[in-house]
Amino acid sequence: MKYLENIERVAREWPCRTAVRTSTGMSLTYRELWAASEALAEQVGKLVERGMPVIVYGNKDPFMVVCFLACMKAGCPYVPIDGNSVPPQRTASIATQIRASMTGDAGIEAPLVLAVGSFPTCDDMPPVTVIEHRTIGDLVAATGHSDRDRWIDGEDLAYILFTSGSTGAPKGVEVTAACFDNFCAWDLELVHGNTPERSDGRVWLDQAPFSFDLSVFELAGALGGGGTLYSLAAETQLSMAAQFAALKESGADIWVSTPSFAELCLAYADFDQSAMPELRLFLFCGETLPNATAARLLERFPRARVVNTYGPTESTVAVTSVEVTTEMAASPEPLPVGAPRLGTRIRIVDGEGRSVPAGAFGEVVIEGDTVARGYFGRPDLTTRVFGTAVLDGAAVRAYRTGDEGYLDAEGMLHFRGRLDLQVKLNGFRIELGEIEGHLRRLPEIAAAAVAPVYRDGKISHLVAHVVPSEPLGDTPFRAGLALKECLAEFLPHYMVPKKVAFHESLPMTGNGKLDRRALTEKK
Repeated sequence: MKYLENIERVAREWPCRTAVRTSTGMSLTYRELWAASEALAEQVGKLVERGMPVIVYGNKDPFMVVCFLACMKAGCPYVPIDGNSVPPQRTASIATQIRASMTGDAGIEAPLVLAVGSFPTCDDMPPVTVIEHRTIGDLVAATGHSDRDRWIDGEDLAYILFTSGSTGAPKGVEVTAACFDNFCAWDLELVHGNTPERSDGRVWLDQAPFSFDLSVFELAGALGGGGTLYSLAAETQLSMAAQFAALKESGADIWVSTPSFAELCLAYADFDQSAMPELRLFLFCGETLPNATAARLLERFPRARVVNTYGPTESTVAVTSVEVTTEMAASPEPLPVGAPRLGTRIRIVDGEGRSVPAGAFGEVVIEGDTVARGYFGRPDLTTRVFGTAVLDGAAVRAYRTGDEGYLDAEGMLHFRGRLDLQVKLNGFRIELGEIEGHLRRLPEIAAAAVAPVYRDGKISHLVAHVVPSEPLGDTPFRAGLALKECLAEFLPHYMVPKKVAFHESLPMTGNGKLDRRALTEKK
């Protein structure tokens, strides 16, 4: 795998360069990162068969990165689960899906968990083999070497990232080593231009949870290019003031986040070039970048570029990019999400799958060498949205995104929104049906629907509209709090609606279906 080879080269040529540093002062050099992942890979290889998924559980800790690399070297896809945002029941669902894929032929029937954080327990958790943080520390302290013949490569899976699923269970997106390598090369090209493999020690901001595919942007770019990954630790992210202080001391050259996080920082008057003098590039992905946000960043950071990108998890983070100019930001038209990277073709199709002309809206279809292999253990879902295509004479995979957009005359993609009930809030992809399913399972709820609230052209928050099965025994405010507490037991915090509205009935359309447009208009 080219990514591992790049890290090995940096560890050999610049062994003392910092590979990972956190806002709480923890750090690893490239030599330490490489040696630790080598030792852990040897042990992982003894515990699981090549190709078996390995759960890596925790937060922003350098040992999370050690575990990711160790899994790749052991020939196993890593499955990142963020200990802060993913509740025990959702973790159990992921572990159950992994266990269901294990045949037991090698005498291994329980998924392996590398727990950098304290691994949760709950009634639904299947049998798992957990290696705790202290044991991981002991293992990496020992001398060990990976078996290079086990390293992932080509169509081997690099990672499986579980996203929101419409049936109530999260679905795992299978990203191959080839997809990862191809994305990494483009990622570095965005930053380094004509010298994409130059190792110059640039510092990449690492803010997004590792269970969110945006984090792959900085994992690939920082370590694949010999830079430093600067992670905002979980305790730092508890306070915006602490985060801002960490940003100022980070020395970050490259900013990677959703637009929403940048907007939070812009609330500070001194969030500008003087606070982060080294910053030269903003990379945005995960949600719509408002014109006003781009304009304010360009004004406050005159030496930095602002790049807007687009891509679902199923196409390995992002596949389009455009550098936003002051003229584009000042335009009344929404910002484009960019032109496709080399190796990717974007098509816009109608409901019958036929390509539509430039300027016409339709479903966005991504074809290319970063399209994921499919959904883990779900061939039914895979065949529904994944297919094949021919690009530049080579067979590639294709993915129907469910996103609506159009291509302009210059081949620039413009994104309008989702065609189904999937939304993005603060960069997190959310299936409204999953939240509704959990609400409807509660005995006190007769009917439920979840709707987004839009402000300034983007989703501000979610509202749960519910019909109680019997009169409320408390005030609507307290009853709403109780419902949100119930949801928090099953859903990540970002999927719990901000507000609960109680109704005698939900609005219906003329043909008897739920009128979601009417719900969306209710603020």
